[in-house]
Amino acid sequence: MFKQQETKNTNENAIDEKGQALEKEEVKAKEAINPNDIDLKAEFKYEDDKLQDIETGRLNFYKVVKKENIVKWIVAAISIGLLIFAFVYLIQQKDNQPLVITGYCLLGVSILIIVSYYILAKRFNNKRMNVYLKRYYGDINAYVFGQPCFKDVNGDIEGKIENNEFNSSLLYKNVSTIGSRNVVNFKVGDVECKMCDCAAQMTTLKKLEPLFIGKYLIAPNTYTGDQQIVIYLTGNSRALPPNNVDHLTKAVNTRKMVIYTENNKYESVVNAKARQLISELITNNVLVDVSISITKGKTYFCLGYDDCLMVLPLQDKFNPLPVYKFKKDMQIIAEIISNLNK
Repeated sequence: MFKQQETKNTNENAIDEKGQALEKEEVKAKEAINPNDIDLKAEFKYEDDKLQDIETGRLNFYKVVKKENIVKWIVAAISIGLLIFAFVYLIQQKDNQPLVITGYCLLGVSILIIVSYYILAKRFNNKRMNVYLKRYYGDINAYVFGQPCFKDVNGDIEGKIENNEFNSSLLYKNVSTIGSRNVVNFKVGDVECKMCDCAAQMTTLKKLEPLFIGKYLIAPNTYTGDQQIVIYLTGNSRALPPNNVDHLTKAVNTRKMVIYTENNKYESVVNAKARQLISELITNNVLVDVSISITKGKTYFCLGYDDCLMVLPLQDKFNPLPVYKFKKDMQIIAEIISNLNK
């Protein structure tokens, strides 16, 4: 579900300072000089033992994977060798029935070895992967949510959200599949919130296409209006903007922020303080874009993070820089939630 191959579509809705659509070449040029991008190749250090623990877990798991790959090739080579020997040198001996029978037996044994090894290896790898996943998410959750603005934090690595919990945001239409994991329940003050890793897709004529990949957060609010308010912070060419806003009016349309709503009193909800806080969510090569849907009693955050945060590190050393960005973003999110519950 959250794999590096699942790259995001080119954003054809990028706009300039005047709200005009940008050509793909212009988008690339702007991204090349984005001052907010984080140098992910810069030297780093782990500022918390929990992050160092992730790297230790990655190294241990990767050593197991490499050993498993070596064993896999050895087993495959032996099995293929037995198959070839059985077929070429035994089964072809038509005038020697015992050798033919032996050949078929050896053929069956070779197939049995391959099937048995595949089943056992898969179970072993899944078990080791689950251990690594729990360690990875457990440490990141403890680091990010171990801030004074959060309390009563509990996470379920294998937890999932219901489809209607995502669709209730009204941000995306034509959603065909929704995948989720790492559900974290927490409080901001007395407000109970929920966040998870989430990927939503829609079915086209040729394939499944991503609609959203990132962190999905649900929080209560004190808004009592019936008109939805959507706030979108624009991002780079990998952004996935909401596709269910055509029926809404653009109340605000700037280079960084677009607000869609039919509520002509939206500023009493998205007040100056709220807009200031939302504008502090800097989009770059880590936080690709942000969609916020404010509905009666609920606020939905679609935080579109790139693969550097969403993909489990394996071959490469764990880079904590995206996690540092995620932690800062969550501090701001906590303030936004508090503001919308006054």
